[in-house]
Amino acid sequence: MKNQNRPEIITIEDQSFGSHVEHWNLLTENPTSDVPKWLGLALDAPVMPMGLCEKECDMDSSVWLIQGPNNSAVQLCQVIEVEDNKPRAVKTAFPSFDSPYTFNANVDRIVTCKSNTQAVLRLQLNPNSVIYAFDSLYSVNSEQYCKNQTYKVQLNAWAYELEKVSDHEQIVVDDPASIKHHRALNDILAEHNGVAPANLQELIDAWQPKSDDDTQPVTVDFSKMVAYLYGETVGQEDEAWFQGKVVGKTQMQFMDQEYTLYDVTLILEENQPAILIRVATKEEAHKHFEIGQYIRGNIWIQANIYAKTA
Repeated sequence: MKNQNRPEIITIEDQSFGSHVEHWNLLTENPTSDVPKWLGLALDAPVMPMGLCEKECDMDSSVWLIQGPNNSAVQLCQVIEVEDNKPRAVKTAFPSFDSPYTFNANVDRIVTCKSNTQAVLRLQLNPNSVIYAFDSLYSVNSEQYCKNQTYKVQLNAWAYELEKVSDHEQIVVDDPASIKHHRALNDILAEHNGVAPANLQELIDAWQPKSDDDTQPVTVDFSKMVAYLYGETVGQEDEAWFQGKVVGKTQMQFMDQEYTLYDVTLILEENQPAILIRVATKEEAHKHFEIGQYIRGNIWIQANIYAKTA
């Protein structure tokens, strides 16, 4: 029986998701020759994850999700069209890897495609934090997601571009409306012990400067800022820009290549635990950032969901 309690679903054309070719380009300079070979190796040592499905009969019989090689740091994922329990064609293929960072989140919205082989999830992590991520397990989880259910979500990302944020990077704000908003927000938060009151906007609108100093330009230091901006195109919100602090650095090996893994703060909200994400890169120019530095760049965010939250 079809799940009648699914989150909001938006269906778009398959090509509106963009191509995974650019994602494979992050792993090899020769995707047309390397990727078919790798996918063949994956089929020699396959894994068929069940995601949220408890039994095989819960899974969509029209597709198989095959990952591999087994025990590899990078999993090569293939969504295969099936007819009469026989494979017919590869519908899509993409790389993925595991992250140690798992968070509780609700699946608020699903953007999927007509072939129902891939999706971007809108994940609500707390009242103020939303992340969009490509669902690596969608072809097995698609019928399992329910409204108002909390899931354990593992977040990871592949890096397109990364750069170190310069120390003491600043901007001077001289627009009167922006100056007022900044001064008012700081005053109001100070008066409320750092917690935004329910009528915050009303208080900001009513705030008036107490001295000439309150009308002077504001210098804002962006060098220690944590920020996350998701993509604007429907179906490609998982292509994101971020700036965050490096809190961990490790490596992994795949097909004789070394990848650097950065654990960075993706979201940092007042009175909430930091949201961390593991970001992978094999680019030599991206391997020299250190723990404690702030970095920024463009990334492709993925989510792996294997369990509900009890």
